[in-house]
Amino acid sequence: MKTKNGLLILIFTTVTTAINAQILNIDREINNDSSLKKWNLSISANYSSDKLKGNLNDISTRIEIDKRLKNNYVLIAQFNSDATFINKTILQNEGYSQFRIRDNDNRKNSVEGFIQYQWNGTLGMLYRQIVGSNYRLRILEKNNMDCYIGLGGFYEIEKWNFDGVDSSIQVINSDPITRKLYRLNHYWKFAYKLSDKIDISTVSYFQFPINKEFLNLRWYLEFNTNLNISKKLSCFIHWDHIIDNYRVVPISNYYYTFNYGLTLNL
Repeated sequence: MKTKNGLLILIFTTVTTAINAQILNIDREINNDSSLKKWNLSISANYSSDKLKGNLNDISTRIEIDKRLKNNYVLIAQFNSDATFINKTILQNEGYSQFRIRDNDNRKNSVEGFIQYQWNGTLGMLYRQIVGSNYRLRILEKNNMDCYIGLGGFYEIEKWNFDGVDSSIQVINSDPITRKLYRLNHYWKFAYKLSDKIDISTVSYFQFPINKEFLNLRWYLEFNTNLNISKKLSCFIHWDHIIDNYRVVPISNYYYTFNYGLTLNL
């Protein structure tokens, strides 16, 4: 016997690995991008329950709130999580929350700041805390497209255990490891509105540890396609990958995500 129930909106999602998505709804080239609305809210959520050998439950949520400030800056809050468990056993528990303040696409040169908290129980990341800022430069701004690049830095604190390490690898000391370091951050972001119904957006982050492992960077790339069904409802296709050659624990340096579903915009 198998049952599925919708939460907020019904969203069919295929996820091949961890949640990594970081591009914000307001960074898309859509009508409410750089808009005069004081508040924007977008919600994606899913709940499914399957009766197999036990009760398998999956809960996924993505919430973004944008607040336009009087000085033409925008304050952005985002929460993203995914949890899967069978009976009382947790199979997957991951997500992040982020707060960011940036120019609302009015200035050619600007400064942005951000803080982020992230966790991934599947890989063994107990937490990753980040605080930093970037210089942001507008390369292109038209009615249907824009392109920005950023350069800055951030301070990162990570704590990992060995839950995500392959059993074939011998671990001498299994105590959790905490690492603190500064990273140089460079990114570019591009968004293009193909029509009134379809827009695409992509972002790429290059993050370099500021130590002797400088060339062992972390590269994150994502691509999004959005199709507007109505003024408040849209469907999306998302793909991203992350390559990290400077892991705290010996897990794979490559992961990717693919998912698609519906988003409610308020």
